[in-house]
Parts: sequence; structure tokens; C-alpha cells
Amino acid sequence: MTVPALTLTASAHAVRIRTDVDWLPQRYAQRTSRIKISFRTGQGERRLYRRKKRLPPSQWAPKYRRITYGPLKGAYYDPAFMPHMNGIMDTAAEPCVREVTNCKAPQTGSSANWETFLANRADIAPLDALIVYPDRDTASKRCKDYLQPMFTSSPRLRALLTGVADDQAALRVKLQTMLIYMGWSGSVTSIGNVSVGILIVDELDKCQEYPSKKEASFESLVAERVTAYAKYGSIIVWNSTPTASPSRIVAKLHQMQVIFDYHVTCPDCGHIQRMEFARIDFNGCRDPQEMEEHRHARYICAGCGSAWTDHQRDQAVRTGKWYARDEAERERLIKAGQWTGQPVGLERSEYLRRHRPEKVGFHSPAWISPLNSLSKCAAAFLACLKDEAARIYFVTQIEADEYTHHQKQRKEDTILALCDDRPQELVPSGNQVAGLICGSDTQDNGHWFWIMAFGFGLRPPAWLVRAGFVDTDAALERVVYDTIYQDGDGNRYPVQLMVKDAMGHRTAEVYEMALRHPGRAIPYKGATGRRPSPYTITTVDRYPGTNKKLPGGVSLYTCDSHYYKDQLAAKLAIQPDDPGAWRLYHDFPAEYASHLCAEVVDAKRLWVLPGKAANHLWDCAFMAIIGWDISQMRYWQPPEEAPPPPPPKKPSAPNPYTRGRVLYGR
Repeated sequence: MTVPALTLTASAHAVRIRTDVDWLPQRYAQRTSRIKISFRTGQGERRLYRRKKRLPPSQWAPKYRRITYGPLKGAYYDPAFMPHMNGIMDTAAEPCVREVTNCKAPQTGSSANWETFLANRADIAPLDALIVYPDRDTASKRCKDYLQPMFTSSPRLRALLTGVADDQAALRVKLQTMLIYMGWSGSVTSIGNVSVGILIVDELDKCQEYPSKKEASFESLVAERVTAYAKYGSIIVWNSTPTASPSRIVAKLHQMQVIFDYHVTCPDCGHIQRMEFARIDFNGCRDPQEMEEHRHARYICAGCGSAWTDHQRDQAVRTGKWYARDEAERERLIKAGQWTGQPVGLERSEYLRRHRPEKVGFHSPAWISPLNSLSKCAAAFLACLKDEAARIYFVTQIEADEYTHHQKQRKEDTILALCDDRPQELVPSGNQVAGLICGSDTQDNGHWFWIMAFGFGLRPPAWLVRAGFVDTDAALERVVYDTIYQDGDGNRYPVQLMVKDAMGHRTAEVYEMALRHPGRAIPYKGATGRRPSPYTITTVDRYPGTNKKLPGGVSLYTCDSHYYKDQLAAKLAIQPDDPGAWRLYHDFPAEYASHLCAEVVDAKRLWVLPGKAANHLWDCAFMAIIGWDISQMRYWQPPEEAPPPPPPKKPSAPNPYTRGRVLYGR
């Protein structure tokens, strides 16, 4: 049995050495008694051999990362300040992840948090790093004003510095554990002569796409920098605000294996939901400046309907988590009327544990950041309704999406020129109206409606009688079914038919309304793409998403919405004095006119909505045309007028030859 040369005693600090080992000095090997030698390791040795806990960045930063700028300057990192970034940093630190894309809005803490991630790696899992910025000035500024102070201000990070002045240069930081290089997109040499394990590209969409005419694309060049470290856990981070189409960060996002969306928790009911701009309520305000000054905007919880202030939104965000995006499942739940913003995919950590993806994407719009108020987001939307530059700002800087330029095919002035002198709710006189049809667009918080009076004939004129928004089903039924509209002669006109959008979060309610008004309300569903026939009819006999029967069932009309939108666009292009024109009532609001100008035709001849402009009345108007088509109103005939009575016969003059006598009984 071999006896070890070294034997540890019960005390972890004592080591016993045999005397017969070759490497032991002679004076110790020939000792006559036990010799005790004591020593203490140096600080550097202890730091080198100390086993550090591999904390994720979000847990490491509050202990060791001191903030050097901004409102929290001098304090340690607060994970509640920008809570959505915690999950993004932790994902980049996962061993399985090789590429992270963050498509984000400004002021969402991304640049500072990636520097925090870099500090965590330098302390726990060091690999040489390269940070690439759009230009040299930005690279130099971030290095001197942000990166170097981060290491000098925190005791834990200060210990990583070498103490040599030249190791903190304008475009390089040398630590005891790793090297950090700065590069910029316009210089091939600054990004082409280093080999690193961590690559962070900040503001990808602002970087030059091709640094040189003789080189490959910028993304290809920088991605090659991590090739040598691929086997040892390299990581690439793409971080940027999107620009107008084509946006490279949006393209990168959709190349990822999975995309995560941030879900928040309602402070009132605890409902977990994905935050969406559509649920921001403007509280009746339509002026951008007033909106931002007086903070009118509120966020409506999809679970309990409570209206969050900015403070409550911040509370909801602090308890939020990232969930995997599953658009197919989300669309299925929407069609079934069962989606209330709840997660449809796995939570981030659970998804990473099960699937271990290498490429992960995150979408960070402005409204999930505590630094951006809800009213700022709402004001940006109101401003974008009238100005394309403001529209680009809203889509790219608030929604964090790419903006696609579209040629506007109608203008508000052209729509307002269709107004006549009728007040709202008055039907044209002269027995020229065949009937009234209503189109209604279903929203989470109410209903938009459009009541149109159609004339007689195959291509009839039409007159808008009433349009607007109501917030309850009962209010809509009063407007459509309980109100009898009249013309100037006192003739009464009920609404013959209402076409109701059924494909939203309230499908079951639309079906129930159709059951309450048989023959006068029909559910509508828009088909995908162009169809060979304008509409098809199917019978729905179950409530959406359940086995509960619908008594008697309802007929669901699946329509080629592009076909009917073509007809609507053609009608709006007819001059008001020409045959077949549409006419609007007097004082038709300009805001409503913008709804009719929102959609455009793309290269595939399909109607699309650029950005998030309101188009509710556009949808209502073409649904009114659907109702006119389904009701076969084109074949209705005007009422026959009673023929006028014949004029009285004049008495004939007496016959002079018969002296006034009537002969032969005549």
C-alpha cells in the first residue's frame, strides 16, 4: 500500500509531509523531531484560488456594481429600477446561449445593463471582449465616461485592475482577468484584428452596413471575432433601436430560435398579462401636448379592467417575467375569445431549461420601461396621426418595430369634401333610400359603428347617417335597434341589418347578440388573403373554445375583406356630385376622416395598416358594404307611387243637328 507524501490532518490548515520523499530538502528530511512551519498566503493568491459563487448578473450586480451616472449615481445596482433587463442579462450568462438579440426602445436601460453584464463576466467568467459602437466618438466616450468609472468606483471591480495607467486607454481596458476592446462600424481594422469570447454590438441599426466596399457585411465581420472561442462559451449580443424598413435588428430578432415578450402582473387582481399599446386608454384626450403635460393615459388591465397610473404600471412591471412568444397559439385563443393577455408560452427560465436554445431574442417596447410614462407613449401616437415623421418616431422609438413607408392613397381633405348639409341622424328625403345598414367593429372596451343609408340600384349612392363609439353592448343595441331614423318628410327607417366583427376577444358576446336579433345581426370573420368568392357561410353551434351549445346556432360569414375594401376605396374616390357617390353628414369629424385614410394597398394587392393608426371606422364602413351585399339590397325596388287621378271630362257642346237630343241612347 502506497502512503501519500502529503496527509491532511483534521484541521484543514495543517499538512503533514513524509521524510522519505525525494523533493523534500535534506535539512527537513533528516530532522530529529517534528518541525512546524507556519505561513499566510498573500491577498492576490487568496483572490486567485478563492472559489467564487457563479451568481447570475441580476443577483451579482446589487452586491458589486456601483452606478456611476444617472439618477442612481453612487448607489449600487437596483434590479427594480429596470426590471425587464434582469432576465435579458441572465439569459446571456446561460451556458447554452450563444447569441442574444434585444430589439428595444430608447431609455430602456440596455446599454448600461450590458456594461453590467460585462463586469459580471470579468469577475466570474472572464473572456476577452469587444464592444462595437456606430462611430469612434461614441466608443471613446463610453469607454472613458462609463466603462472605466464602473471598474474604478466599485471595490470588487477595482481589484480586477492592473494598476498600470496604460492599461486604461481611450479604446481599451486591460484587467487582470481579461481584455476589453472598443471598436466601431466604420473601421475594418478596429473590428477585424481581435479574437474575443464576448461580442456586444450596440445600436446595430446605426452601424454602417458595409464598412468597406471590398469587405463582407458588418454583421459577418464582427461575428467572426468569436470563432476561436466558440467551444468555450462565446456570446454575441445584438442590441439596438430599430429604424425604418429594412431594420437589421428586427431581421436579427426574427432569426432567433425563440422570442420572449415581457408580461406584467396586475397589482389589483394579480392577472399576468403581456402589455400591449392597444390597452392604453387616452381618457378622452386627443391633444398630444395636453396628454403628456397632464398625464391622462391609463393602462386597462385585461383581467379586472382596473386603470393603472404610471405608478401602478411600475408596480406591475417590477413583478413581471419574460414568456416565450407563440403567435399561433395566441391567434387561436383570440379567435376562440379566450385570450386576455395571459402567457401562451413557457416562462424564460423554464424554456431555457427544457429547450436549451442557442439564439434568443427579446422585444422591449417603451411602455414596459419605468422611465417612459404611459402618457408619453399615448402622446407619440396622437402626434403620429397627422405627420409621417412623428409616425416613424412612434413605430421605431415607442413600439420598437421597423417602419415601412407607404404611399397614402387618400387624404383627409378628400374625405371631408364628401360632407353635405345634413345633420347627423337625418336620412335623405325624397324616397331615395332603400334601407339602413350598420357595420360595427368590436373592441375590448366597446364598439365602433357606422350606419349607412343605401339608395336603390346596382351601384347606388349612399349617405352616412350616424357614426361613433359606444362602450357597452346595450348602448350599441339602442343606437342600432331601438332608434328609428327619419327623413325630412317624416318617413321612418329602421336599421335593416348589422354586420358585427366576431374575431376578437368578445366572440361569444357577438354570437349572443346575433341570437338576440335573428336576421338583423350577423357575425363576420375576415378571410386570409384574396378569395374566389366574396363570402362563405358556416354554422357555428358551440360557444368558442367550449362544448357548450349555441341554441339554434348562428351563421358566421367569412368574407374576402380585401374585395369589399376595394369597393369602399372606389366609392370614396367618387366626387360628391357624381352618380353613385358616398356622402357624409355635416360636421363629420376630421379624426374620423383619418380612419378612412389609414389603410393602403401593398405590392401583393392586399390592404395593410402601416403602423398603429386607428382604422376602426374604415372597418365599419366596408362591413356596411358587406351587409348591403348580403341583404341583396341592390335588387330592392322603390315603392310604387299611386297613379294620379284622371282629369275630369269636359262636357261636350250640344249637337246643332239634333237640337241637343241624345240619339241612340247615347
